[in-house]
Amino acid sequence: MKYFSAGFYYVRYRILGQIIAYTYRKFSLKVWLLSIFFIFMFFLNQLAHLIFRLIDEVFYSGFHKVQIKQPVFIIANPRSGTTYLHRLISMDDRHFAYTKFAHTFFMTVSFTKMANLVQWIDRHAGRFISRTLNKLDEVFWGGWDDIHAMGFNKAEEDELVFAQMMMSIGAFIPFPYYDVIHGNKFLDHEPKHVRKNAMDFYESSVKRFMHAAGKDRTYLAKNVMSTGRFQSLLERFPDAKIIYIARHPYEALPSMTSMFSVMYGKSIPDNDPRRLAFAELGIQFYLYLAEMRKVIPPSQFIALKYDDLVEHPKDTVLKVYDHFNWQVSDDFLAALEKEERRQKNYQSNHDYSLEKYSLSKEYIYEQLFEVFHEFGFEK
Repeated sequence: MKYFSAGFYYVRYRILGQIIAYTYRKFSLKVWLLSIFFIFMFFLNQLAHLIFRLIDEVFYSGFHKVQIKQPVFIIANPRSGTTYLHRLISMDDRHFAYTKFAHTFFMTVSFTKMANLVQWIDRHAGRFISRTLNKLDEVFWGGWDDIHAMGFNKAEEDELVFAQMMMSIGAFIPFPYYDVIHGNKFLDHEPKHVRKNAMDFYESSVKRFMHAAGKDRTYLAKNVMSTGRFQSLLERFPDAKIIYIARHPYEALPSMTSMFSVMYGKSIPDNDPRRLAFAELGIQFYLYLAEMRKVIPPSQFIALKYDDLVEHPKDTVLKVYDHFNWQVSDDFLAALEKEERRQKNYQSNHDYSLEKYSLSKEYIYEQLFEVFHEFGFEK
């Protein structure tokens, strides 16, 4: 359903309807209460979003004239280092504009300017607001620090824009229906009108954000779910730059399964089809990227290895800059060197095994033989 135009407002209500239908097909007090809360918060978010977008149309209509030139998209299978690379490159904030987690709730000119005003007040008022937000980060996201460090003031992917359209698997985080509801996993596989509507809304959101972010900067986004939107992104932004990170499937797939099915808790066995469906999506992402890499010009695409990024972050970032002929400032180089020293002391506390989810190395290797061969991953 859309009002006025998809660029102004678009939600694929069919997905929401299917989630509601599966929720209320049998009685469960806990699930029903969660569903009521989710639906209430979803429409509250939609209402606030509409208000911000209306304010944009009245007071900041200049965003319509914004041109998104050579945007940069960092994509990969989930759990492959995209967040880390995104936050490394985002330190070059003279060159790039990027969303923080708070921005993605309402990716509009008016909300972004309001957030900037709050930051200005915070800097001149003893940083009371930022300290409060840091405490809220610990409450809401503290348990995710070693999985995917999150925070209202941290650089973050723009997936919430797609989630607000119900075009993201993030819609299933509160509900275990991922394996039976389809239509929002691979945008590139959806009907033409759905793809157009989704990309109209997304492009409008990026234009609004960039209008508030200021001129002469490039939009930098990381989004693992945009692996399934590869073609749609290139059709809408034909001069886009794509940075792809490849991680060994034996590591990425169980990590992805663990991350996205964490909400199921112990009520669903590790080898349940509802968990394994996430691993299957990961396999399809690997295959799709292998196909898409063949059609994008080398000047617009670079592939990196996860291990290189983790072990040599500075050199890996400089490799990207060299490939795309981007200038490296002294301040940015110093920031990279500082981060590399910090990274040497980092060690993840998480260890994910294929066996836990009854995933077979033989099956994965058979499915992803081309990927193993291209990146030299050990069988």
